[in-house]
Amino acid sequence: MWKKLLVLSPHADDAEIGCGGSIARTIAEGGEVCVALMTIGSVNFRHRGVVGSEERRDEFMASMRALGVQRTQVLSMDLDGGMYTAPHAEFVSKLDDLQDSFRPDAVLIPLPSSHQDHRYAWEVGLAATRPNASRHQPDMIAAYEYPQTSWGDGADSNAGKGGIYVDVTAHWESKLRALREYETQMRGEGQLLSLEGVEALGVLRGLEAGFGRAELFHALRIRFA
Repeated sequence: MWKKLLVLSPHADDAEIGCGGSIARTIAEGGEVCVALMTIGSVNFRHRGVVGSEERRDEFMASMRALGVQRTQVLSMDLDGGMYTAPHAEFVSKLDDLQDSFRPDAVLIPLPSSHQDHRYAWEVGLAATRPNASRHQPDMIAAYEYPQTSWGDGADSNAGKGGIYVDVTAHWESKLRALREYETQMRGEGQLLSLEGVEALGVLRGLEAGFGRAELFHALRIRFA
């Protein structure tokens, strides 16, 4: 796996849903992980009502501890649902600086979906990982999926065009344990954003690759020295 992995997460829980198993595997194999959370704040969920920023932050930090993540960075506050109100350049600059200081050999960014924040995060992630000889250049940049990417621009991604399957069978319980920390955000059975939805996607990707459970990443750039 990777020695130093940087994961861009639009909201608290997106990184764990999309690549929690790979995060746990990287750490178990001696690697270091930094999760950059684009924003955190109060949200009025349809299934639960208003959840405050402190409660969401506490869930995020508990999830990071469950995975063993060594470093986190929150890039903004109170922009949930409204990241588009902030100039892209602000987030790109922060990610540029983070890559220079952390110096990851792999960066994972979220695929776009129907959610406006996920589309914004995709655009920022692409801009921040652009070829730039004056900045640190990761050896691999890839995009992670989650159940909601079945609807929206992310559905155009094709595993047959640069698909990377990572065997996370041995680390699946760590991923689920991290997601269980999100008591305010995980939906009930029969919904995509649920433990059931995550499990179904992990089983599907595992079947496609011949693993018990797998996570799929879409390669954007891979460098060989």
